[in-house]
Amino acid sequence: MPEAGTVLRAEDLQIVPGSPVISEAVRKREIVGLAGLDGHGQAQFIEVLAGRRAPAAGRVLAQTDRGAQEITSLSGAARARVGYLPADRKRNGIFPGLSVLDNFTLGNLGGFSWGGWLRPRKARAALKAYRDELSMTYASTGMPINRLSGGNQQKVLLARSMARHPNVMLLNDPTRGVDIQTRKALYGYLRGAVAERGLTLVILSTELEEILELCDRVIVFRDNGVSARIDRQDMTLDSVMAAMFGQVKAQS
Repeated sequence: MPEAGTVLRAEDLQIVPGSPVISEAVRKREIVGLAGLDGHGQAQFIEVLAGRRAPAAGRVLAQTDRGAQEITSLSGAARARVGYLPADRKRNGIFPGLSVLDNFTLGNLGGFSWGGWLRPRKARAALKAYRDELSMTYASTGMPINRLSGGNQQKVLLARSMARHPNVMLLNDPTRGVDIQTRKALYGYLRGAVAERGLTLVILSTELEEILELCDRVIVFRDNGVSARIDRQDMTLDSVMAAMFGQVKAQS
């Protein structure tokens, strides 16, 4: 049985054949960090949670109004109200030849349509609301998204995911390549979404300071398994680094 308040869980998961088994439960309103040296499994783990990658064994379940739903694809994750923000926005996120509005709308055509017809006014109103919340900067909704700064592209992608009203957001290195001002704006928005909307966040970050600032706990990966699980009161740069380098007892 899942723990009370669990919104997403991994059951007997193996990232690659022969790797350690991972079982994790993420609860409502938690902010859970994922850390590890490059290539040690945390990037594959978040992609498995998102349905972007199939695990070698085990399964991922999201708690929905209809009960637990197994996630096996990105579209299935979206239907289970699990959003995903990819690390490489240029390759896996934006549609560079399309406008800001099109990039925002394409993630939620059902929400901005009626009787099979797109409702541009509704989409523009929703985008404006997110523009205000996230402090986006662009000259017009019709300009190509690749003319925006990297930080503003990232905000459009986050708004696109949030417009689907997810219960859980999986954020893969969300502030990589953005300026300090944008980073602070994203932090404030994410904290507000957790506190006011009951959102749950799982954040993979290559910036340990980001995890220390935002997260309630961190799961540290080593050799495609979990090296340590560290709660907020014990989270320090030294404790996380020690787990990343295998200087603590491995956990199953």
